[in-house]
Amino acid sequence: MTRRVAALCALFGSALAGCGGTTSIGAGASDLVPASAAAFIVVDTDPGSSQWRRVDALASKFPSKQKGIDELKESLRKDKLDWEKDFKPALGKEVDLVWLDFENDGDNFVLLMQPKDEAAFKRLVAKGNATEKDPSQRVVYQKFRDWEVLAERQSTIDRFEQASQSATRTLSGEPAFTHAMDRLGGDAIARGYVSGDVLMTLARKYGGPEVKPYLAKAGTLDWIAMRLGANADGIGMDTIVHGTPGKLFKGLPRTPSFNAKLPESVPQNALVYLTFHGSKNMLAGLEKNALFDSSDYRDFARPLRELASLLEGENALYLRPGSGHSADVPFEIPEVTFVAAPGNKRDGAAVIDKLLDREFGALPEFATISGVRTHTLASDGVGLYYANVDGKLVVTDLPSGISGVKNAGRPLSQGDAYRDAADASGLPSKTQGFLYVDIRSTVPLVEKLSQTKVPGEISRNLKPLRSAVEYAVARSHELQVSFFLRIK
Repeated sequence: MTRRVAALCALFGSALAGCGGTTSIGAGASDLVPASAAAFIVVDTDPGSSQWRRVDALASKFPSKQKGIDELKESLRKDKLDWEKDFKPALGKEVDLVWLDFENDGDNFVLLMQPKDEAAFKRLVAKGNATEKDPSQRVVYQKFRDWEVLAERQSTIDRFEQASQSATRTLSGEPAFTHAMDRLGGDAIARGYVSGDVLMTLARKYGGPEVKPYLAKAGTLDWIAMRLGANADGIGMDTIVHGTPGKLFKGLPRTPSFNAKLPESVPQNALVYLTFHGSKNMLAGLEKNALFDSSDYRDFARPLRELASLLEGENALYLRPGSGHSADVPFEIPEVTFVAAPGNKRDGAAVIDKLLDREFGALPEFATISGVRTHTLASDGVGLYYANVDGKLVVTDLPSGISGVKNAGRPLSQGDAYRDAADASGLPSKTQGFLYVDIRSTVPLVEKLSQTKVPGEISRNLKPLRSAVEYAVARSHELQVSFFLRIK
C-alpha cells in the first residue's frame, strides 16, 4: 500500500493541474479518529485544488517535467494500472493517514478516503492487489461512517473502528490537535500532527535507565505539527514544536530573537549565509558541567568561555567565491568569513591573540588590508586573517574577507537575490537565526570545487532553483522552523 500511495502522490500537481477549484484541506476525518492516536496526516488529493495548481505551475518550470510524468505513468502501466482510467475516478478530495501508535515498526496505521466513484475505487484496489505477489502488501478495506478505511491487515481496520466507536473524545475535539491545525492554517498540500504524549510515553518505555532520569526533568511535549505548502514562488515546509521546558533546561542560556543587522555590512555576493545570536555569559557555568569535570576536558573550558564572550551579540558565517591558491589544491579556494558583533567595545582580535599565544604558542604577523590593521597566520595568501573592522570582529581565510566587510559596497541586504529569497519565504524581521543559500550561483562554484561538470539534463533542471531559506522563530511554549525553496 505504501508503495502505491507514494506513486499516486508523485503524480499530483503534474498530471492534472489547471482543472479549476480553490479547495484547501481541512481537518479531514479527524472526527472519526480517537484522541489517543499517535499521528494524523491529511493530504490534498484534488488535482484541481489551488495548491496543486500552484505545484503544477512550479513543476512546469522544469524541462523534465513531462518526462517524469511519462515515466511515472509507465511504471503504473507495468502494474496494469492507468492514471486516467483507474486512479483519477477513484480519488476524493483528500487522503488521511492515522497511526494508532508507533509500535510494530510503525505499521499500525490506516488510510481513510472518500472516493469520488465507489465502483472505480473498488476496481482500483482489486487491480492493485492482483498485481501484488506478496500477500502481506495487498490492501483490505471496509466502509466506516462514509469513509473507506484501508490497511494491510483487517485486524488493523478492526482496531481502528473499535477505538473510534469507544473513544470519549476524537481528534476534532482534542484541544492540542485543534490548536496545532489552527497554527498551521488550512491552505496546504499536506498537514501533519504528532501527539507529544505518545512520543514521551514511547521515550519512557524504550529510553532505558540512562534516559529516563532526564525525561522526568525535560518538561512536557504537547504536540508537533507540520505543513507542506506551495505559493507562486516555491515550496515551503513549517514544523512547530509546542511544549514547556522542565528543570533540565533551567539555567541554560536562551538565545534572544533578533533583527539581523549584519546583512547590511557584508557583500551581496555571499552564496551561503548563516546568522545566529549569542547571549551574555552563555558558557559561564561550563567549568561546573559534568562533561568538563575530568582532566581530559577541563582544559578546554577556559578557551571556550573566552571565545563565547565574542559571540554574545549577532554573528554571521558566510561563503563567497574566492581566488585563493595553494600548491596542494587544484582549484581557486573560496572565501569563508565569520563576523561577530560582540558589543561593549570588546577587542575581539586581542582575545584571539591571547588564545593563540597561550594555547598554541603562535604569534601573528600584521598586514594592512583596505586600511585595516590585520592579524595574519597565512602562507601564499591563504590561512587565517582576523581584524576589528568598524566594531566587528572579522575572521576569514582570505584577505578579501577583510576588505569585503570594510568596503562592502552594495550589501547583502540590498542584493536582489537575497531580497527575493527573503520576501518569497516570508522571512520575519525577528528570528532566532536563519540560513540563506543562493542556489543559482552556488552550483557553478560547486562545479569548480569538484572539477566536475554537472550533466546537461541535471543542469537544465537545476536552473529553476533560485534559493533556499531556513529560519527559526520562538514564541511562548513554541518553536517554529520553516524552510522555503524558491523556484522561478
